[in-house]
Amino acid sequence: MKKALLLKTTLALVFASPLLASAESSLVGGNGTANARLNLQVVIPGFIALKVGTGAILSNTNTVDLVNFTLTDAQAAADGTVGATSGGVVPVQLISNIGSVNFSSAGAALTDGTDSIPLSRITVASAGTLAHPAFGAAATTVTPTSGRIVNRSSDWTFSYNHQGATAPVGAGSYQTQVTYTAVAP
Repeated sequence: MKKALLLKTTLALVFASPLLASAESSLVGGNGTANARLNLQVVIPGFIALKVGTGAILSNTNTVDLVNFTLTDAQAAADGTVGATSGGVVPVQLISNIGSVNFSSAGAALTDGTDSIPLSRITVASAGTLAHPAFGAAATTVTPTSGRIVNRSSDWTFSYNHQGATAPVGAGSYQTQVTYTAVAP
């Protein structure tokens, strides 16, 4: 019985020994130099971070900012560009470590019941290194700022091209939501 247990234990150690990790070692006699090597590895996952509006980049925030245009009586009856009454300058940032990123925006017309204002009447000026992607158009490619790193930011200023004299719309609160998408090509 003892021989069988000893034999099983010996066989288990023989088969397990290749699985045990062992470091490189060097034994040198006399005045020689001993060297041993060690492999190091760092694994960095790929990521894309996009921030549109207030909040911190590299975190998940569920707050959706609002750009609001409240027209005066005189503006409602005329054609012209109207600046936002609140939220008109939106800070944006795109960071990625995967190389080029495809960037797009999509949204429907602004609606109030059955009345609508085309999204094309909203214009966006960009001050910085991240251009605003055209609403509903094909994605634009954002290229790396260095190596495979994309680190771009801007302040987007929104305006509304009101056509109160040439194409008036009924009184109301017209709304839509725009979704910005950054994705690896």
